[in-house]
Amino acid sequence: MSDISKSNEALSLALNCPISDGILKWWANYQSSKGTLPSMEEFEVFEFPKSLSHLAVFAYDERRNDYLCRLAGEMVNASHLTTLKNSLLSEVYEPELAIKIRTDWNRAFDTKKVLCVTAKLDHPSETLYSWRHILPVHLEGRAGKVILSLSVYNYDSAYYHDKYPKKAYQDYQLSADDILY
Repeated sequence: MSDISKSNEALSLALNCPISDGILKWWANYQSSKGTLPSMEEFEVFEFPKSLSHLAVFAYDERRNDYLCRLAGEMVNASHLTTLKNSLLSEVYEPELAIKIRTDWNRAFDTKKVLCVTAKLDHPSETLYSWRHILPVHLEGRAGKVILSLSVYNYDSAYYHDKYPKKAYQDYQLSADDILY
């Protein structure tokens, strides 16, 4: 477990989750051994069956300066009010939030780090967390930008998101070493 997560319950849960563990380790091992971001050519989606319903794939569209969702698993769609597949970030989120997300995702590419966003639901009696891992990868070779977004909820997102919309967010930039050690 990395030093960054030892004293942080939400981040510790996110890094040790069996749903996200395989994809995180794949990304970190590739980045650590090759010194560069992996590409979609190296991503074997069927190696991560536990993650499929939690995974969304967004490709950057330079012409629109926006990310287009190419694939969204069932759990990801259940946590949104609209269907994500074939939607732009700017169509799914309010303008200010879409700009923040796009900026964060671009920073993940620039720094070659995973962005982990944890959220704690404002619930009166339970501690309910969710987390989203933002993994930057290339489309093919070293060209094109794609985001693998892995969203995990330790609660029923369709039920709780409507009843408790207020969340406290925290984001972390994680290097390959943070994930592997």
